[in-house]
Amino acid sequence: MQLSIALLAAFVGFSLADMHYSCTCHNGDSYNWRITSPACAYYAPLRPADVTYVSSSGRCTSNSGSQIDGDSWQAACQKIAVDGFACASGEGTCYADADSVKGSCD
Repeated sequence: MQLSIALLAAFVGFSLADMHYSCTCHNGDSYNWRITSPACAYYAPLRPADVTYVSSSGRCTSNSGSQIDGDSWQAACQKIAVDGFACASGEGTCYADADSVKGSCD
C-alpha cells in the first residue's frame, strides 16, 4: 500500500511538471533578449537540458530534445534581472525588479 501511494505521488508530481522546448524572458509585458540570452547561459550548466540561445529566434531552445523546466527557467530570468544585464544603450548594466520579470515558454 505504501509503495502504491509513493508511486502515485511521484507520477502526479511528474505529470504536473512545467516542461518546454523553448523559453524567453519578459520584463513587464515585453520580451527582453538582453535578459533571455544570459538566462539561457545561466540555466544551461545547472539543469539536465542541453539548451542554447538562438539569436535568430531570440529563444533559449533545447538542442537534444530534453526539456526546460518552466519554474527553473523563470528563476533564471529573475536572477539575471536582479544581478544585472546589458542596457539597451549598450553601455552599463541595467537591473529589473524580479517581480516584474517572468519566464515565457512554449
